[in-house]
Amino acid sequence: MNPLEDEDVNLDKLLLHYFERSGRETMNMVRIKRFYNDENSFDELMSRVIKKDYERLEKLSDKDHIPNPWRVFYVILDIVQHEGVEVDPYDVLTKMFPSRTLVYMGWTFSWVHGDSTLISVYNRNDELIYRI
Repeated sequence: MNPLEDEDVNLDKLLLHYFERSGRETMNMVRIKRFYNDENSFDELMSRVIKKDYERLEKLSDKDHIPNPWRVFYVILDIVQHEGVEVDPYDVLTKMFPSRTLVYMGWTFSWVHGDSTLISVYNRNDELIYRI
């Protein structure tokens, strides 16, 4: 429930909502981190997540809307933003627009901001393998 939709919203309700949401996000990150323990197992997890998200997009390609990425992928992005190491802009695109590039477990994750946000994922061989 969004507390802003409540007619009698107050600071206490907003803070409670924030802390509950923050706790859920932290719990989700801990759950996902159980699926890997080193760079090799992270590679396997990323391959599975990207494959599953790609299959979802293929099934929905005949429909009129574009779905959001799979929730597990979002949690991985949260982990990267909390634990990744920030590096200089990675390619021409990240140099031309406001961006943030992080390296986590040998993978490079890049957020480029323009009219919307473009997320690019590069594997440890610096190959672009996913872009949303």
